[in-house]
Amino acid sequence: MRRMNAVFSFLENKLMPPLNKLANLRVIQAIMQAGVVTVPFTIVGSIFLIINNLPQIIPPLAPFFEQTVLKLSPLYSVVTTMSIDSIAIFYALATAFYLTESYRQEEKQMSSFVGSILGLFAFLLTIVQVDIQNGEAQLLQNNAEDSIIYNGVALDSWVTRFSGVGIFIAILTSILAVQIYHYCIKKNVTIHMPEGVPDGVSKAFASLIPAIFIAFAMVIINGVLALFHTDLHAILTEPFEFVKGLTGSWLGIVVIMLLIHLLWVVGVHGTAIIKNSFINPILLVALTENINGADNIFAGDFVNMYIFLGGAGSTLGLVLLMVFKAKSDQLKLLGRAAILPGLFNINEPVIFGAPIVYNPYLMIPFILAPIVNVSVAYFASSMDLVNKIISGIPWISPIGTGAFLGTGGDFRAVFIAIFNLVLSLLIYYPFFKMYDNKLYSQQKEDKE
Repeated sequence: MRRMNAVFSFLENKLMPPLNKLANLRVIQAIMQAGVVTVPFTIVGSIFLIINNLPQIIPPLAPFFEQTVLKLSPLYSVVTTMSIDSIAIFYALATAFYLTESYRQEEKQMSSFVGSILGLFAFLLTIVQVDIQNGEAQLLQNNAEDSIIYNGVALDSWVTRFSGVGIFIAILTSILAVQIYHYCIKKNVTIHMPEGVPDGVSKAFASLIPAIFIAFAMVIINGVLALFHTDLHAILTEPFEFVKGLTGSWLGIVVIMLLIHLLWVVGVHGTAIIKNSFINPILLVALTENINGADNIFAGDFVNMYIFLGGAGSTLGLVLLMVFKAKSDQLKLLGRAAILPGLFNINEPVIFGAPIVYNPYLMIPFILAPIVNVSVAYFASSMDLVNKIISGIPWISPIGTGAFLGTGGDFRAVFIAIFNLVLSLLIYYPFFKMYDNKLYSQQKEDKE
């Protein structure tokens, strides 16, 4: 028990304060909110991507699909192109919007809409590739035969920057744009319109000088990097690939799961702080790469498909034990109340109702079950026992449903998800039994 208290003390006094400060930064909050806003677009794009995979999902009907709906693929695939393959645009707009919204509490003159447009403007200024040689700037050429040519320059390499690979640049440039906008408003470096001019018009003109500063800032950044024959997108590739490599390894994913659940057991929303803030953009990039033929394991909704079965901690197994095996009234009633939300991966009733937070009986399986589950799913994917993830799914998808759709209709993914559920149930069982017996004994003592 002393060791357990020491663990709680370390988490509460050493780990939580800096992480809480980090999570409460307005920039981090804006990125988190932007991630939530962009989820529907990835799901919509994935719906039409699934249509293209119908022959693989239902092989007996493949000839029928090929002669009917797939003939319209160039028409409806535009939805995927303009959602998943353009996701960085949504990130730029949303990040700038929410960051400006937070500043508006101090500077009422700022407009969240104007902020979002400025953020997008800054991002767009990074798209075109320019090089400087012998003191002369020139657009980089792409000689691919199938490229779309505009003013003598192929657009293929530019357009790909709107997809997942451009997310981090979209976030960085949006933050820079809003900081410049905020500085100009705060220091009153704006154009003031006469009284009587509508408020919307005044705010629009107030963005003119910030837009000029943003344009010059981005031109200078692009120009300096062009002197070294690179640009923002290229310069971020190496460190980003390193980070993505960590999150794509078994050990990296295990560490992520460990941190998320260590935070949860002391009452901090580990999913929001770690996964939603830092990991989701990487997963989205990996998903867009998979759609285009890559082979990333940790991509898309890997976590919700195979690990968060019932929510963080794989608690659906625990809820099933409560419903069918609990002797204590507390766990029996909690199980009945939590089973429906648990089927849709909502488990706050269990985390705070059992509780799991600060509970030495349940915190161990709460941390252990996700690590076991992620190991099973990772090695099953790495050994090609199941297809890689190629579609986004709603995080509330019931067990097996998301795994089936996310892998393009692979029934083996359903088996992996159910197998992980059984494993989590077995891991929870001895700890659940001890805790239930304790509560049942207390219940009998109270009645006596």
